[in-house]
Amino acid sequence: MAFFGLFGKKKEPLVPLRELGLTCDMHSHIIPGVDDGAPTAEESIKLIKGLNQLGYKKLILTPHFMTGFYNNTPNAVKQKLDALKAELKQQSVDIDLDVAAEYYIDYDFMHDLSSKPMLTIGEKMLLFECSFTNQHRNFDETVFEMQINGYKPVLAHPERYSYWHGATRLMHEFHDRGILFQINILSLIKGYSPSVCKAAMTLIDEGLCDFIGTDLHNAGQLAAIENAMIPVSLMEKLKKCNLLNNSL
Repeated sequence: MAFFGLFGKKKEPLVPLRELGLTCDMHSHIIPGVDDGAPTAEESIKLIKGLNQLGYKKLILTPHFMTGFYNNTPNAVKQKLDALKAELKQQSVDIDLDVAAEYYIDYDFMHDLSSKPMLTIGEKMLLFECSFTNQHRNFDETVFEMQINGYKPVLAHPERYSYWHGATRLMHEFHDRGILFQINILSLIKGYSPSVCKAAMTLIDEGLCDFIGTDLHNAGQLAAIENAMIPVSLMEKLKKCNLLNNSL
């Protein structure tokens, strides 16, 4: 007998998110001791192995760059990356690692765009995030500066900015202007608030999802991703989004 909920709606079958077939993750905080992610090399290795077992063959690691909080430099994070690569090779873990950054848009970021080399995904994709409480007053100018300096802006987890919830038309305008959107896996499985999950679903319904990222920080999040189950209909919608992960 089919199972029906309280309102007579048939319960939709679930499938493992790993069936989406992602082989490249382009947003995580796995480099040890540089931000609010993995604190030690040992923890980093565990997280990398966990993602590898989920089918990921390439990880583009993206530590926070945020003035006054995470004052990272390209050289420092690259040195950490080289150490991780050496340890993984010693342990015979077959995975490709690269490094980019998750930039917080502030004054220093605007200045660095035209004066310093930036850590990008691929050649020119620039992952950036905003304040979670208020829209940046110079958001449009910042995106324009990225583009005139030859970068392709990638907005990290747009579903998590509550001030844009329900602003579907604005999200389309951003996307039409060349901003790519990266949605977090945890947003799909209610790893944040219900409103964040709803916003993620709306973006996917509208075809406004270019990347799915783990945004992985710790073992608890890894466990949630390992066990992630999503409705069949959501899986079908994600496949229609023509995600760019595996092209990196």
